[in-house]
Amino acid sequence: MAATARDVAHKPASKTDTAHKTAETGITARGAGETLHVTGARSYGGGLIRNETAAKSVSTVSREYIAKQAPASNALALVSMSPGANVSMGDPFGVSNESTINVRGLNQQEIGFTFEGAPMNDSDDYTPETANWVDSENMDNVQLQQGAPSIDTPTTASSGGTLAVRMRDPKHTRGGEIDVSYGTHQMNRQFIRYDSGDIANTGLRAFASFSDLTSRAWRGPGRNDRKHVDYKLIKEWGDGNYISLSGSYNNEHTAWYSTPTLSDWNKYGLKNNPNDLQGTYKFGEGNYYKAWTVSWSDYILSAPSHFKLARNLTLDVTPYFYHGSGDYPFGVTTIGTTGPYFNGTQQVDSPLAGNHYSEDGQTAVTENWLGVESFTGFNSALHYKVANHDLVFGYWYGYTDMHVEEPLSGLDAAGNSTGYLHLTDGTPLSEWAYHTITQINALYVGDTMHFLNKKLTLNLGFKEVMAARNGTLNQPGPQYNANYYSAKPLPRMSISYRVNPHVMVFGNVTTSYRLPLGTAFYNQYDSPWDGGTYQTANTHLHDEYSVSEEVGARYHDKWITASLTLFNYNFSHHQINEYIANIPYYQDAGSMTTRGFDGELAIHPWHHISPYGSVEYLYARQDTDITMHGVTYHNAGKMATSAPRWMASAGLQYDDGRFFGSVSLKYVDKEYGTFMNDEQIAGHKQVDMMIGARVPDIGFLKAPSLRLNVINLADHHYLSGVYNTGAVAGQATYYTAPNFACLGTFSTGF
Repeated sequence: MAATARDVAHKPASKTDTAHKTAETGITARGAGETLHVTGARSYGGGLIRNETAAKSVSTVSREYIAKQAPASNALALVSMSPGANVSMGDPFGVSNESTINVRGLNQQEIGFTFEGAPMNDSDDYTPETANWVDSENMDNVQLQQGAPSIDTPTTASSGGTLAVRMRDPKHTRGGEIDVSYGTHQMNRQFIRYDSGDIANTGLRAFASFSDLTSRAWRGPGRNDRKHVDYKLIKEWGDGNYISLSGSYNNEHTAWYSTPTLSDWNKYGLKNNPNDLQGTYKFGEGNYYKAWTVSWSDYILSAPSHFKLARNLTLDVTPYFYHGSGDYPFGVTTIGTTGPYFNGTQQVDSPLAGNHYSEDGQTAVTENWLGVESFTGFNSALHYKVANHDLVFGYWYGYTDMHVEEPLSGLDAAGNSTGYLHLTDGTPLSEWAYHTITQINALYVGDTMHFLNKKLTLNLGFKEVMAARNGTLNQPGPQYNANYYSAKPLPRMSISYRVNPHVMVFGNVTTSYRLPLGTAFYNQYDSPWDGGTYQTANTHLHDEYSVSEEVGARYHDKWITASLTLFNYNFSHHQINEYIANIPYYQDAGSMTTRGFDGELAIHPWHHISPYGSVEYLYARQDTDITMHGVTYHNAGKMATSAPRWMASAGLQYDDGRFFGSVSLKYVDKEYGTFMNDEQIAGHKQVDMMIGARVPDIGFLKAPSLRLNVINLADHHYLSGVYNTGAVAGQATYYTAPNFACLGTFSTGF
């Protein structure tokens, strides 16, 4: 689950073979017999579901559905109709990363995220930044595995499942696409993509795209500005061999939105909350909007590649690289102009230097979170088929590097930044500074065995993950080094049986884990105000470990595709990271039990109409009491936070080739915001709508279309999810659902 401002500050169709077309969260769709693919070309539910064959719960949103959503939609918004997905969006169009997803009651810091086979969880606190990855026009599919991850998934934060995004391949024919969008909140967006087509007889093809977006904050002051580049190149040869290179670059300046307490929401609603961000600067007040505007740049490289070494022997390799840097500022505060000042626990007897404005002996400053993070590595798997066995032998190596500083920057009388503050002896005024390096070595082996003419499939797998985390706290004080080492065995087993061409039953037992958050291992001092301790490092955390069981059935024919999955999880060393009375806590919350069922149903278009529905029942219970700051909360047997008992969605799409449209409804039951279950937000529902039309080619314009996407059609005002959990009533804060918004888009090929 996300947290308050300080926690934010601690972040923030091709010609190739089937394996390439259907690559999932790992390096390939062939991982250890867990191939996830479409059987047949018929569309069900307008692209919200497909006929899966894996022996576990999987939901995939395909290109058909993605192409009709609001163009700026991020991956979280696109899976919000899938069973188990409880999504709270920061803004109506998916521009902001102030969004979250809970799956089966588990927050996004417990979910593994991948893009083109590369791990994408933030290397420090595992929070993904899905709005940065790829423009929706370039997405091929978004896949949510509600249960444990595939054996080849390269993540260390997937005790609660995985979400994977795959980019569209370059087209074989030369051409391009253009989108122009305009809507509420002064939303203005342009997108252009160019495909090279097949380049002579080289086996090469590529695409590149650029988008530019500006909008006004949907609530309060501030604006969004996002510039984005995507590209992909593929080289193919021989019998299914290929090398691909996918990349994204993103540069953004985005507004931030306050997260109210329940009492504030009940009192003020959407308007006139004095704790909301303000457009007018008042000396020393913390909610001036410019002191919360996010600036972030990142780029991603991933190169999924497939080599056929012999008739029954193939190799898949995915090297990757990510680099991100920027500032997540978290408000305005004041500091005395004459000190005393502290660097960590050390008092520094030196005057304040630099350009700053003061009143009554106080200087107003912005608190900044500056991060520079990178992660690189490769994931490789050797597949060998012999007799009725499909064997996989894999190795994943990952290296992450995280630098964090929290300097204070001065403000002038109008609230504009005057640069970072320091003392005359050169000491920076900083709240925190640390550096963490994490290395991962993972070995995995799997055997998929086929019996009874491939009607019965048994999969056995084992993965050993070895992690080493080494860091330094770069401030004077009693702590310098912070080290953590672990080795985690992860066995798994699954079985499936195809009863007849239409019915499949399956079951699995899977283990997974999550490393403790990197920020948990460091002291944080109350510098530069005094030398006291704001956060005490928790060096006794263990890896969170989960054992999950699923039993399910699928039905698929020319008209219907449906699935039902019963699940059960048992967690040990369940980790929480919360703010209680503005003090951060990283705790081992003991054990937790989660169980329930997911269901999906969709119908092939009938008279151009495609219905879809999903449902989830969830029972998530904390099994042990929690002790924080010497206080024991007797919450054993209480329901988990952010875990609605019921969720359901229903969608109806129409597409006759000329006119198209859809209407969708999502319902989420009440959610507890506190460990003691003494505060909850009400259940809510939201209706979205889309209408559009296509026209014949006009000159060089190919298949031009117009569409209108409407978000929150009924303009319901509600709290959409828990932002920061509290121990007792009054401590939790919540996401506010965006109000009514619409976006008109003109699209065409050329």
